[in-house]
Amino acid sequence: AISLSLIAPFTAEEMWEKLGHQPSVARAGWPKIDETLLVAEKVIALLQVNGKIKDRIEVAPGIDEAALREIALANPAMIEAIGQMTVKNVIVRAPKLVNVVV
Repeated sequence: AISLSLIAPFTAEEMWEKLGHQPSVARAGWPKIDETLLVAEKVIALLQVNGKIKDRIEVAPGIDEAALREIALANPAMIEAIGQMTVKNVIVRAPKLVNVVV
């Protein structure tokens, strides 16, 4: 309701009152940001073979390229997708992407 009060003050004021807040929304302060909630604990990494997504895994945002490569190449979906083909190149962009070129 506080953000809405900038563009629709009358609607925001009614919402504010229905929520049971006092005083007016115009006198309310902006919400405080909790910086600890802004840090991602996990990110989704895409595992691809020849540019086609085979799996998604959760990894730590600070993972290095070598560790992500090792996890990706040990993933059952990647092992199945690669099969008996020869791996030509492995492109790793930690922590978001691993693409195996066969």
